[in-house]
Amino acid sequence: MATFLILSIAFNTLFASSYKIAAQRKCNLQAVNGWMYVGSVLTIVVYILLKRHLALNYTALLLGIVAGVLAFFATMTFFLHIRKGQLSASWTVISLSVAFPVFASIFAWREMPNVRQIVGLLLIVVALVLFGHHESGNGGRK
Repeated sequence: MATFLILSIAFNTLFASSYKIAAQRKCNLQAVNGWMYVGSVLTIVVYILLKRHLALNYTALLLGIVAGVLAFFATMTFFLHIRKGQLSASWTVISLSVAFPVFASIFAWREMPNVRQIVGLLLIVVALVLFGHHESGNGGRK
């Protein structure tokens, strides 16, 4: 579990930094995003070919396609914000992608979050308030 957490932090940091660099260099962010998904698809294809015994599940395939399309548009909105805002604020808003499934599990499946999850949700709200205050305090200027 710790290995996954460390790898997740490292790759997410590289992901955000790469997009910020691409935005600063005035790269075509739609092309960067598109190539990211091409690379992801190729990685999955190689994984499937190496496993050879994976069964094709059409529901999983459909959900994966829908999730990929939604992730593409989420990334594009992320691009818009990092062009006009700060990377730290953009990344904090991305953390809502963790909060919404937790809220869905509470309301849809009547699951109760543990203390750690509740603290995490509260810290997300605090971070959003702090970044919102910071950005509105200077009139949206960098």
